[in-house]
Amino acid sequence: MNLTNGQIKGFLFAVEGVGAVFVGLFLTVYLLGLRDLPRDMVYHSEPIFRTLLSIFGVALIVLVLGAALLSVLVKKKM
Repeated sequence: MNLTNGQIKGFLFAVEGVGAVFVGLFLTVYLLGLRDLPRDMVYHSEPIFRTLLSIFGVALIVLVLGAALLSVLVKKKM
């Protein structure tokens, strides 16, 4: 598999971007729930946030697995 340096950088940039969005969203929602302690409100279990976290989480898992597979394929070519 022949990939240019630009293609590899673009793919890794996409993985990092999705990861950053996932972590940022999760931390924001989690910290909003800690605003007024003690409290039993958990914002990351709300359907809208759960859906967004699921979408970005699945995308991140797919991209990470793709990166691992890509690294194995490129290493075999060398």
